[in-house]
Amino acid sequence: MSATVNTRLQLKRDITANWNNARGFIPLEGEVIIYEDYQVLRQEVNGQEQLIPVPGIKIGDGMAYVQDLPFIDDALRKDLMGHINDPNIHVTIQEKLFWNNKLNVNDNMELVDGALILNRN
Repeated sequence: MSATVNTRLQLKRDITANWNNARGFIPLEGEVIIYEDYQVLRQEVNGQEQLIPVPGIKIGDGMAYVQDLPFIDDALRKDLMGHINDPNIHVTIQEKLFWNNKLNVNDNMELVDGALILNRN
């Protein structure tokens, strides 16, 4: 027998200043905490600058204070920025073999409507 349960989920959200004042707050395990103004992006629209708030998200572990929890995208952001700022080109052996097997110098090439078309033999 199946039953339908109507429920509503509310996440805890506030601005950074208020979260910084919540020193004694320990979110429950799995509880989602949203910093509404974690980051602000500047975007120009029709010649006018608009500020776009980007939320930051933390997930409680039931033990750590809210200020001690990491934002869930911190590790990803750190890895991405490290990769962007790394002057070395990174290609795995598997990627190299995959792409090297896509074409070889004996393939036929033709120009069609300004596009270079590569035909396998």
